[in-house]
Amino acid sequence: MPETLVSLIIGALGGGVATAIQYGFRRYAETEQIRREIVETDLLQLQNCAESLYYRAANLRDWAGKAFMSDDYYVTTSAYALGRVLAYETLLVSKGDYAKLQRNKRLKHNIKSTLHELNWAMDDETFLYYHRLQLGEMLLDRERVVTYTEFLQRWDETRFAGVVMAVSGFLAHVSAPRLDTMRENAGRLVSLLTAETNVPSAMRLKNE
Repeated sequence: MPETLVSLIIGALGGGVATAIQYGFRRYAETEQIRREIVETDLLQLQNCAESLYYRAANLRDWAGKAFMSDDYYVTTSAYALGRVLAYETLLVSKGDYAKLQRNKRLKHNIKSTLHELNWAMDDETFLYYHRLQLGEMLLDRERVVTYTEFLQRWDETRFAGVVMAVSGFLAHVSAPRLDTMRENAGRLVSLLTAETNVPSAMRLKNE
């Protein structure tokens, strides 16, 4: 084979390898950028919400926190703590975050299953699935979770009267074992998210 032809073949192969390597690095950089955006816009916030729910359950179980709250304060703040987690559960699906987080499939599965378990821990056969779904939606403004002040404004709106009644009834009679289950699942969720966000939590789990 003529040397010129050999040189051309080698050059073409080398160019193809270089192109493939460049494409691989570009795809990796794009994937990492998407992951960072999801971490910053959703996972960090969910971690904070799950931690808040953990502390609310711990406060009610271990520190007699309800004795120091008015009924209205207890119900609205607790509903907001529940609703924020439910809102982010909806957002992770509606924004396609699970599909975009391509690496560590086990972590994604564990986060999704723990959110599912936390959701179903709220099911007392009165505070039903679609009540919980609507509570999450109540806290959403498109792809943003509303502030507590905005939530209080929605709390008194007629369109949310049904879910307000359902979550109020749930919180009025929530049992100690159910609070323990919610706290356990919220704590597990914080631990899972910490592994992905690399932002340490101030939470101290009950068994530490």
